[in-house]
Amino acid sequence: MGILLLHMKDVNQKRLNQEKIVSLLNLNKNLKVNLEIFNQIDSTNSYLLKKEQSVNTFNICIAEMQTKGKGRSGKVWESPKNNNIYLSIGTLLNEDLSELDGFSILIALNVCRALKNIYKIRAKVKWPNDLYLKGKKFGGILIETKVVNNKLSLVIGIGLNVFMTSNEFINQEWTSLHIENPLLKINRDLLISEIISEILKDLPIFLKKGFKFYKKDFEKLNILKNKKVTVSNYSSSNCIALDVNDDGSLNLLVDEIKKKVSSGEVSLKIQK
Repeated sequence: MGILLLHMKDVNQKRLNQEKIVSLLNLNKNLKVNLEIFNQIDSTNSYLLKKEQSVNTFNICIAEMQTKGKGRSGKVWESPKNNNIYLSIGTLLNEDLSELDGFSILIALNVCRALKNIYKIRAKVKWPNDLYLKGKKFGGILIETKVVNNKLSLVIGIGLNVFMTSNEFINQEWTSLHIENPLLKINRDLLISEIISEILKDLPIFLKKGFKFYKKDFEKLNILKNKKVTVSNYSSSNCIALDVNDDGSLNLLVDEIKKKVSSGEVSLKIQK
């Protein structure tokens, strides 16, 4: 009965603490980090896309609430107050966009690793950028870029359902960390700092070695592998998701014919 009572209303965590998050970061000393926390903002990603970025400096924007949270393909990311994690990281890169193939999968892996490190939570990844627990989505990644003076301005957006237990506006099966384990005491400051630390540790490795270096790690968490899927570009076909390639693209079996698709080309749903 106690668990049912917990689910009657959203369980709010302590307000995010800027000093605590910064103090918990485990970073290379050569990196510069600027961290801002907003009580309310339109979108953490939009804020950083407008902000001037520089090489080896990471601007981090976190919000308690977003009024225009962004999901993939122009969808809205529901962002109620004081319940979840809305986190964006911005920087400037010398690399070309083509060198970021599979990057959103790496970020999903970083979040999974952070959850496992701290709370022993074993999340899965739905290619290319969704996070799943027990077959339900609880998080997503949105990578946005623009070219500024021949350099690549990169913004990494992460949304995680932490304490949210109800939301009438989400039109798909979803869950949160609290729903899956109501007794687990989650500290958002600690989780955010661990996610940031994992990302900034892996970013230079990814830029040198590419997604290929992380492919095996992803396949262990690939929730789509060998599943029947509905694919936007092949809606009238029988499709089975297979493994991924060195560039992060996905192999599909479409009516018994193997095809390769990239993340920008298709939208996939697991068939029940």
